[in-house]
Amino acid sequence: MGEMLLEVRELTTQFKTERGYLKAIDGVSFDVYKGEMLGIVGESGCGKSVTSQSILRLYDEKQLARYHGEVLFRGENLFDLSVRKMQDIRGEKISMVFQDALSSLNPVFTVGNQIMESLFIHRKISKKEAKKKAVEMLRLVGIPDPERRFYQYPFELSGGMRQRVMIAVALACRPQILIADEPTTALDVTIQAQIMDLIVEMNQKLDMGVMLITHDLAVVAETCKRVIVMYLGQIVEEGLVEDIFDHPLHPYTQGLMSSIPKLESKKGERLHQIKGTVPLLNQIPEGCRFAPRCPHATEHCRTVMPQLAAAGNMQKVRCHYADGTHNLLS
Repeated sequence: MGEMLLEVRELTTQFKTERGYLKAIDGVSFDVYKGEMLGIVGESGCGKSVTSQSILRLYDEKQLARYHGEVLFRGENLFDLSVRKMQDIRGEKISMVFQDALSSLNPVFTVGNQIMESLFIHRKISKKEAKKKAVEMLRLVGIPDPERRFYQYPFELSGGMRQRVMIAVALACRPQILIADEPTTALDVTIQAQIMDLIVEMNQKLDMGVMLITHDLAVVAETCKRVIVMYLGQIVEEGLVEDIFDHPLHPYTQGLMSSIPKLESKKGERLHQIKGTVPLLNQIPEGCRFAPRCPHATEHCRTVMPQLAAAGNMQKVRCHYADGTHNLLS
């Protein structure tokens, strides 16, 4: 698999509410390796973004959030670091591209200034050198006429251009890990493809680990080697992309795969849908979290929480009946 960069061990994130602390992430563990693309998929509300933002400790730890477990970056637990040291990690060692570039970029500063800011924070360089590197970054992410774009404001750029600027900001210090949180949201199909091609190209050029958070299974199939499927704050299945796409073991993963439109579908044929919705954090069921929506759930499923267990090769699944004792595909 190559050199391990990040080890997430039993990550748990709780948020303070009027009803006390509610658990948004519950015992999530995974690794990220140098040069790999790791996909994290699931419906909205499954905990994908909270997982990634917890790794960087982006939530207010005094008023809002509590973290448990370990996040080891090259063997160092990020949860043991001071706030000051975490600021040194963010942007330089681990960077993040957020969903909405327009709200993530500062509207009153030029895009060039926002790339330079990252360089000033993490590198002791002159303004002239920072400007030169910022223009290089704009060129690297495929923005035409970067010298002119350097002086423009976010509102003067298209959605695709803004997303490229966000990637330029994230990569300015050549991080070892890039977290891309639904980087193609709200972009048209052509621009989505360009942004994903850019992320894959940067992954190969800079040999960095990439965590790609998305609900688009087609993007994962094309770009990632491994995939993690999340549901209601837990990992329900993980493994190599080809294994999980060819032989999904968890009923939730099977539902996601079945909902993908197929070329051979007949006219007027309805797409498969997973019944129900992701429960709220104060309504988490006692046993298997997917049981209320699972067409194969038994009383055992509703009362006993299944563990994430090995299921051959590199595949793991959280299901009582994934060993074939219950026909999940019937």
